[in-house]
Amino acid sequence: MKIEKRATLVIAAFLILLGCAAAPQHPSRIEVAGSRNLRDLGGYRTMDGREIKKGLLYRSDHLGQISKGDLEKLPALGVKTVYDLRGEKEQETFPQRLPEIVPVKVVSLPIFYQGLDPWVTARRIVISGDVEDGEFHQLMIDAYRAYALDFRSQWSSLLQGLAEPGTLPALIHCTYGKDRTGVAVAIILRSIGVPREKVMEDYLLSNKFWESKTDMYSCLANCASCFRTPRSEVRALMEVRPEYLQGAFEAIDEHYGSFDNYLDQGLGIDEQTLERLKTALLE
Repeated sequence: MKIEKRATLVIAAFLILLGCAAAPQHPSRIEVAGSRNLRDLGGYRTMDGREIKKGLLYRSDHLGQISKGDLEKLPALGVKTVYDLRGEKEQETFPQRLPEIVPVKVVSLPIFYQGLDPWVTARRIVISGDVEDGEFHQLMIDAYRAYALDFRSQWSSLLQGLAEPGTLPALIHCTYGKDRTGVAVAIILRSIGVPREKVMEDYLLSNKFWESKTDMYSCLANCASCFRTPRSEVRALMEVRPEYLQGAFEAIDEHYGSFDNYLDQGLGIDEQTLERLKTALLE
């Protein structure tokens, strides 16, 4: 079997296995077969004492593997708008699965860091195994910094869209619902005044839902590479870590001086838009 074909088969098998086992339960998580990281962001308190309304803002991994039976659960969420942060190839690999009985507007806001191309990265892990110690950890920090600085128009569109009447409830997702979605949600939560420690707490929850798959993926990748790629390097890709999101925050502070300046100068979000956003999401 040709190397490229073997790599493709192994990668596809990993992606399928990642969606199989059940995820741990959590009060914010919505039980849907085929999705590990679908959860309601309602309940987080802001620094001025308000709270995000439940049933208005959801985050998730991709919706391409939701079972037919559980697809019927989605209309109960009342989602009107889905923000898809995946690149074109990812969208082609796992097309959206949405219930047809409820009209849902899908807004594509592609966030794609070339250094994390999943097919190129997987081939490196499985075929070449030439991964240096700590390389992927640093790669993730670099990616998060790029997410914050290089995709400002997407984040601006997201915030402005959520502030528009009639767009909620909304769901935001990427492929695994942890990195690009993690940055998106962090920007939203900080915009409406959720304390930074709570933003980090929500971000790190993804590890809880992906832990069993992270163990499986790192073991399979290590074996498939003939034990050349360390499990620790695969875990660096699959986990969310405080220093990753901190890298995004630090990039924002370095370039704009503060998060408020980032919203104003970087994203073009004025006070009126912020107030509409807070009014829409908070009680």
